[in-house]
Amino acid sequence: MPPERILEHNDYLGTYNPTARDPPILRKLIAARELNVPLWDVVPIYPFQKHVWELDLVNNMAVAFEFAIAELVRSLFRAPVKNEKGVVSIDSTQSTNKHYSTTEDNEYLYGMMDKKLVNTYNQINLDNMQLKFSLQPIHAELNHIFAVPVPGLTREIVEENPYLRGAIYRLHHAYEETGFDEHYFDLLTDFAKNGPDKRTIIAEVAITCLEFFQVKDKHSGRVIQGMEDGSDEEEVVHIVRFEVVTDENQEDGGERDIGNWKIIDVDDLLEGNVFH
Repeated sequence: MPPERILEHNDYLGTYNPTARDPPILRKLIAARELNVPLWDVVPIYPFQKHVWELDLVNNMAVAFEFAIAELVRSLFRAPVKNEKGVVSIDSTQSTNKHYSTTEDNEYLYGMMDKKLVNTYNQINLDNMQLKFSLQPIHAELNHIFAVPVPGLTREIVEENPYLRGAIYRLHHAYEETGFDEHYFDLLTDFAKNGPDKRTIIAEVAITCLEFFQVKDKHSGRVIQGMEDGSDEEEVVHIVRFEVVTDENQEDGGERDIGNWKIIDVDDLLEGNVFH
C-alpha cells in the first residue's frame, strides 16, 4: 500500500509553492519540456495513456534504483553483491571483505544518491548485524514530475548560499502581499544571479519489487528484523524521488543539457529531501 501522502496526491511541493496550484498535466508539460520531450509526446490522447518517454523514464529509474541499492548495501555491509538477470542479492553471513569501499569514500554511490540520504543510512549501527537481501524491480509508475518553479534554484546553489533556502516561499508571499513590486523583482533577481539558465526537475516513482529482507544478530543468528529463512519473496512498493538539473545549450538548437539523475529520497525517509 502506498504511503498516505501518495493517496492524498501530496507531492511535497509545499503549501506556499505557486506550482502546487497548477494541475498535474501542466507540471508534467513544463518538466517534459526541460527534458527535451515535445509537447505532443506528453499530452494524453486517451485516458490514462502513457507515452514512450514516460515509460522509458520510469523503467530507467527502476534500473538506477536497483544499482544504487546494490552499491549502498555493498558499502554498508562491506560484502559482495550479486546482480544476475535483474536480481540484486547479498548475503553478508557468507563473507565480508574489508577492502570494499565504505559509503564515505564511494564516489560511485554519491553519483547515484544524494549525500544527505547516504549519510542517513550511515547513522545506522550495523556492527552486530548481518543482512540477507534480494531485490528485483518488476514495475514502475510515475507519481509526480515537476520543475522547481524558479529558474536558477538548484540544490548545489542553495548549499552554497543557505539564505536562499525558503526564498521561493518568500517570493510567493511578496507577490501575495504587494504583487509585482520592487521587492518581488529584487528577490527574483537574487535567484537569477546564481544561475539563471539552470532548472531543477524532481520526479517521484513508485517501484514495485520482489524482495526478500532479513537482518540477523551476528552473534546469536536470531532474526531481529524482516523475514524468516525459507520465506518467499514479497511484493514491496518503494517510493523513490529523483532529481536532475537541466541547463541551457546554445549550440544545440534549443535543446536543454540534462545532468545526471540522482536519488534524493526513498520511502519518505527524508520527507522528499526538499532543498528549496
